Amino acid sequence: MNNLKDIVNDFNFKVRKCSYCNNARILDTDKGRFIVKKRKHHNDELFHYLQAKNFNNFINIYNNNSKYEIYPFVEEVTVTPEEKALDIIYLISILHNKTTFYKITEIDTLKNIYEDINHKLIYLSHYYDNLKIIVEENNYMSPSGYLLLRNSSIIFRAIEESKYFIDKWYEKAKNKKNYRVSTIHNNLELDHLIKSDTTYLISWDNSCKASPIYDLLSLYKNTYDKVEFSSLFEVYNSKYPLFEEELYLLFSLLLVPNKIDLSNREIINTKEVYELTNYLILTTTFVSKYHSNSSDNKTH
Repeated sequence: MNNLKDIVNDFNFKVRKCSYCNNARILDTDKGRFIVKKRKHHNDELFHYLQAKNFNNFINIYNNNSKYEIYPFVEEVTVTPEEKALDIIYLISILHNKTTFYKITEIDTLKNIYEDINHKLIYLSHYYDNLKIIVEENNYMSPSGYLLLRNSSIIFRAIEESKYFIDKWYEKAKNKKNYRVSTIHNNLELDHLIKSDTTYLISWDNSCKASPIYDLLSLYKNTYDKVEFSSLFEVYNSKYPLFEEELYLLFSLLLVPNKIDLSNREIINTKEVYELTNYLILTTTFVSKYHSNSSDNKTH
């Protein structure tokens, strides 16, 4: 989007001022204020579908061509992260309710998901076992290495619990005739909600039709250290109750540890280990709290 002249010609604007916000260009023009983004996805088709489903909490495209999409600029009201997160939860519960449909269960698809997660867990278990050995063999134990060894049990517990839940999911899901699908935003974070006279979700480029749990997964991963998630989850579940197998898949995916390699500068390594263990502690607590109230009343 380096050529402002192209944008002006395409949309017939007289530009008075140009500025940037993240990956978007803001234009003050004779026709008002607009945000121009490089086209990555055919959002106009998505928005027509959402309108047909009576979901209107998005900023409709003002105009577009093969290269760009242009949206009216919406002046945002300042709200707390907690308020933003709650608004997102409400909106996605509405989105999921209005766009839900059911697909016939394909056992090969389920098997692929199951095997992919299992292979990843096996790999991570071996990987962190080997990383522990490398750290222990060093004559001088770095702060990041010490922090990793001290918290390694948290990592292995998360791997074991993720394995427990994916087994539970597969056992349950493979015996169902169909599974639930909806339109999902698939890129939820606090900055992707704009609060004004109306509340809007923005940045729909990753949207697709999939299990609703993937919206909860992305929102959790992007906000777990900013807001308290249990109450948000309860609100969502009261509006759009998850099935048991959906809970199992969500919990398994939440508990899969990220891979860290300790190959960066020590301050970065230490930060990565801290963030990983903090994430797993919070996530294990969240899952255990919720799962303790589920029908089988079991934790690993």
